[in-house]
Amino acid sequence: MNYRNACIVLLIGVWMAGAAAAADSSALQGLKSVRWVCDVTIGDGELLLRRMQLLDTTYSQLIDAGITPTVVVVFRGPASRFITRGETVYLTAADRKFKREMREWVEAFSDLGFVLEQCAIAADAQKIKPTDFLPQVTLVDNGFVSLVAYQNRGFAFLPMD
Repeated sequence: MNYRNACIVLLIGVWMAGAAAAADSSALQGLKSVRWVCDVTIGDGELLLRRMQLLDTTYSQLIDAGITPTVVVVFRGPASRFITRGETVYLTAADRKFKREMREWVEAFSDLGFVLEQCAIAADAQKIKPTDFLPQVTLVDNGFVSLVAYQNRGFAFLPMD
């Protein structure tokens, strides 16, 4: 390895060590609990699953930091199609694999105590029967009302596309 390449490798190593040492300690200082409400409208199955993974990672990192999270997830728009019962309803064949994984996320989040809500207005717009949502999800009249109400009760707002 020549001198130039060795310097580049060294600089990358220093940068990566700094990145690995990154922490949220100043942001989390003094917190014992956090509350947030998510607005989930994503109609792309792959992107939706990535957002669920990020939500899970965020929750886990807070738990690991000794902070108790309270999470509300409000589903609206095309995301609503991914949290319905059955395999063949409301989605194309290509999206069914994402729907199965979303069911697993909904079950896991419910087990963690997340509040999961579905906007009835969005369900109607997506032509989804109110009885077709997964049992862990509560149908609410208006997802916007939920989002506004939770924010006014001190929940941080976390948009998800």
